[in-house]
Order: sequence, then C-alpha cells, then structure tokens
Amino acid sequence: MKTMFAQAATFALSAVAALAILVGVIDQPQVAVATTPAVSFTA
Repeated sequence: MKTMFAQAATFALSAVAALAILVGVIDQPQVAVATTPAVSFTA
C-alpha cells in the first residue's frame, strides 16, 4: 500500500507541475522559457 500511495503522490505532483508549466507557457512564454530550460529545448 505504501508504494501505491507513493506512486500516486508522485504522479499527482508531476501532473500538477506539468500543468503549472503549461499554464505558465500559455500566460507568459518569455518567463516560462527563461525559468525552465527544458521547455526552451523542446519548444
């Protein structure tokens, strides 16, 4: 049960982080690219 909870928490955290980055990119492209180098590489 502990591993399942850990996996669910990790998935939720990564999903929230991805959503936050997505919203940041849509709202402020320059700031998002400056703060997250990975986005500038993939975009």
